[in-house]
Order: sequence, then C-alpha cells, then structure tokens
Amino acid sequence: MPPLPDRKTDSKQALGAAGEDLAATYLKSRGYRIVERNYRRRWGEADIIAVDADGSYVIVEVRSRSDRRYAVEAAQSVGPRKQRQLRRLAHGLLAEQEAEIDIRVDVMIIAPDHRGRLTVVAHIQDAVEDEPIDD
Repeated sequence: MPPLPDRKTDSKQALGAAGEDLAATYLKSRGYRIVERNYRRRWGEADIIAVDADGSYVIVEVRSRSDRRYAVEAAQSVGPRKQRQLRRLAHGLLAEQEAEIDIRVDVMIIAPDHRGRLTVVAHIQDAVEDEPIDD
C-alpha cells in the first residue's frame, strides 16, 4: 500500500508551482520571453529560462515563501552550492546555443502580500556572479 500523501509536502509543492507561475507572468509583463520552464539538464535545473528585452538569456531561480517575514531568508537560501549549480547551468546553456549569447542569473522572491495574495517581493538581477567552473 503506497504511503499517504504528505499534506505539508503537497502544500509546499503547490506554493512553489504558484510562485513559478506568478514569476513567469511577472517576467512576461515586463517584456521577457519565456523560453522554458522547469529546465532540467545533467548539470542542474532552473525554474525559468527567459530572454530579456536586450536579448540576454536569464536563468531565473524562484524562491516562494508562505510568510512574507521569511522573504530575506528566501534570498539567502540561494547559498554557495546552489550558486555553483546555477553557474554550471549557465555554462551548459552557453554550450547548447549555436550563437554567442549573454547569460545572467536572477533570483525572484515570491510571498503573500498583506491580503494573503502571492506577489513578487523582489526581482534580484545578476544575483549570482560568474566564476570559473571547478569540477
């Protein structure tokens, strides 16, 4: 008999999916073109791959929280390990493209507003600095 679904896990996944939906809508409203969502490759995964108005590729890491008080913690949760993975992802994306492209990594923080509706708390552009990849 399979285990019963974990409500906490289900609600966390639902919050994450809703946050990613909101982030994609926010980006589109600002002129970004969404290339792919839930981009997965052997070197990592990204919530959203988009192209901005200047033609730069943007890897977007979305961090959703159920309480606005944890928005700062959400930004800090993109620690050194995740940053390395995002840099590897950027280098892999470069390798996939047939043309020279600019790539940056952004972090978006999603949390409820004072009425309890999810909103974009922060869109941090160039959140991860490029460094050499060390395997």
